[in-house]
Amino acid sequence: MSSLPDCSDQSLSLDKSFQSDNDGNQVFKGHRNMVTCLSVSLDGTFLASGSHDETVRLWDIQSKQSVRCLAHKGPVTNAFITAAPANMFLPDSRPAVPLPRFSRHLHASEGDGSESGDVCVRIGLYTQEEEDTYLQKADRLNTLMNAVTDKSVFGDGENTKVRVAELEEEVQTLKKINKDLYDFSSQLLTKPT
Repeated sequence: MSSLPDCSDQSLSLDKSFQSDNDGNQVFKGHRNMVTCLSVSLDGTFLASGSHDETVRLWDIQSKQSVRCLAHKGPVTNAFITAAPANMFLPDSRPAVPLPRFSRHLHASEGDGSESGDVCVRIGLYTQEEEDTYLQKADRLNTLMNAVTDKSVFGDGENTKVRVAELEEEVQTLKKINKDLYDFSSQLLTKPT
């Protein structure tokens, strides 16, 4: 078993001295292995980087200094910065999907047929409304498309006729582009190597 990475070398003070590579480019230095993911904060002040050295580092972009180092138990292949939901900081906020008490599922009684150690959380049972099937969604979408077509194409204004002509011309252009792409790709695929 590998030991956890040492994140004690993280620099918490932000100074203006930049680290540079051999070509004089300013660089972020701190990972000991391949960097696999990067993410920039919405305000552009922080950069998160994940690495095969089993760490995620949070960087101050302006000073290029490591602000925080988070150790993990394996290579980090994906990490990103996202805004926290607004209701996360409200003490009275409730989840949109009410979940049953976790202890009830964690410590299931022996009579319910589940093996000990199994954890069962059934989120689907507690959703507020039933989801439509794909056929119902497709039918609703088709109805909406027909309603829009009926209102816009069969209108009695001159603008509608001009717009229809423009759209028909665009469709013809797109068909030609599609045919050219198809011909080009089929030539590439059937071309002897």
